[in-house]
Order: sequence, then structure tokens, then C-alpha cells
Amino acid sequence: MNKILIARFSLVALLSILTATQLFAKKRDGIARNINIAGLVVDSKTLQPIEAANIYGADEQPLGKTDAKGYYKITLSFTADGEMKFKLKISKKGYNTIVQSEHWGSLSNGANALMYFGLDKAGASGSDSFSKLINNSVTDLGYSNVLKNFDSVKAGKTFADKLTEAKAGNQDVLIKIDDKLYIVDKTGWIVISSAKDSILINKKQSVIADHLNSTIKRKNIKSMTPLNLKNTKFAIYTK
Repeated sequence: MNKILIARFSLVALLSILTATQLFAKKRDGIARNINIAGLVVDSKTLQPIEAANIYGADEQPLGKTDAKGYYKITLSFTADGEMKFKLKISKKGYNTIVQSEHWGSLSNGANALMYFGLDKAGASGSDSFSKLINNSVTDLGYSNVLKNFDSVKAGKTFADKLTEAKAGNQDVLIKIDDKLYIVDKTGWIVISSAKDSILINKKQSVIADHLNSTIKRKNIKSMTPLNLKNTKFAIYTK
């Protein structure tokens, strides 16, 4: 009888040990999930590098600091399963601080990414601050690759500045920038192929693109979208 009880006890103990080992293994798997981020911190107007900008994570945890080239590289570790949420705080004396919130879902193997930040000088009129994320299959987080990808960020910033200038002092919907035509609302834009493109307004009225500015005002647009129709390629909604 004692041998049977001992055998049963041993089996229960073994199962308990195996279960605990599996749970521990799962926790260890969670520790391996890292997000590696590299990028540049620059002046938002001049796009010149900012040295010694501090990068913090949750609860003001120091993650890194930029070098003389404005370059940084940091790692965020996630010890729990589930979605990967985090905040980055970028600060430098003499500049306004940026706080960037990110929600990357549940990535089983972590990720690599490039992130660029433009800081406004303290006391500057208006805001040109920006953050730009590039995380499509990035493997090289070295400075040379970070600098190479910064070209697209600079091009985007140049376009945004031109768009802001073109929208200043008017409520135009059709705008021309560098020989390209765009329909724009308060926050976004869509490039179109011709001033003769047909635009559908509120699913009822078709307007040739070069008549948009005399038909509707930019501030009244609720949304815009491309269409896959034979004669009408774009739609604008004001309701």
C-alpha cells in the first residue's frame, strides 16, 4: 500500500515539476522579445544633428543619448507576453521635448526599426517638430544606413513645408507643387494625374478638378479617397 501511495505521490510531483518548467520556459521566451531602434535626432528647421539629446523610456528610464552626429541606438525589452506598447521621450536643453507613444501589437520575435525625431527650439514660433518611423524589414541599424534612410525623411519634410506654404491664406482644395497636382484637406493630400480628372463630391456631384476651388472649401472636407471607377478616380465628402 505504501509503495502505491509513494508511486502516486511521485507521479503528481513529476507532473508539477513539468508544468512549472513549461511556465518558466514561456517566461523565458518573453524575455527574448526586444525592439531595437536606431535613428537621428535633429533640429526640426535646419535638420542639423543634435548632440547629447537624451532618450527615455517608461518612468523616465534612460535608454540612450545621441552622439555628435545626432545618432542613437537603443533596445527595449519586453518580459511579458502580449502586445508591445511603449513611449519614448526625447529631450535636450534648449529644445521642446517630444513624447512618442507606440503600439506594435504582439510580435513574437521582436523587431528592428529606424526612428527620426525633429525637435523645435524652445520659444520658437509655430511647430515644425516631427517623428518618422521606418520599420519595413530593417536589419542594418548602423549609422550609414540610418543616414541613407534619412534622405526620404528630408524629402518628406521639404514637401510638407511646401504644402504648408501653398495652403497659407486660402481654402483651396486643388494645389500645385513642383508641377504635380494634389487635392488636399485639413490634414492630408492625394496626388492626381490631371486638372481634368473627375472628382465625385458626396456621391452626387461630379466636378472637374480645376473647378474644385470654386465649388468647395478645404475646411469643409470630412474625408477623401481614391475610387476604382472608369471615369471617376477620386471622391470627396463634406457630410
